[in-house]
Amino acid sequence: MKFPSLFRTPRHQRFTMSPRYYDPVKEEMDARVSQIKSELKQGGEAEQEREMGIHFQSRITGSFTRRSSRNSTINLMQMAILALLVGTIAGYWYFGNVALYVMFGLSSVLLYLKLKRII
Repeated sequence: MKFPSLFRTPRHQRFTMSPRYYDPVKEEMDARVSQIKSELKQGGEAEQEREMGIHFQSRITGSFTRRSSRNSTINLMQMAILALLVGTIAGYWYFGNVALYVMFGLSSVLLYLKLKRII
């Protein structure tokens, strides 16, 4: 059983792999057909080389980027908790027990919003 906490732990990274089957004859035929089409279209040797470079370009360019929106919400939550703790200590020094009751109410509202996943 998981206990509720104020800090959200990062979840495991999920990796979905769709299997690809390699057929060298089909790949060679497709490359040759695209090469002939580009020769007929452009007719230039420089265009043909550029097209071949685009054809063999990696397909994995954007796969390993991190999502920063989740990190910003975690940082916002940690800053809110830190402000709540500092406010509790400062309020207790200046106002006494009343500040503890107010901060307890604010922290319970913050916990409720977190459990409902509003923030």
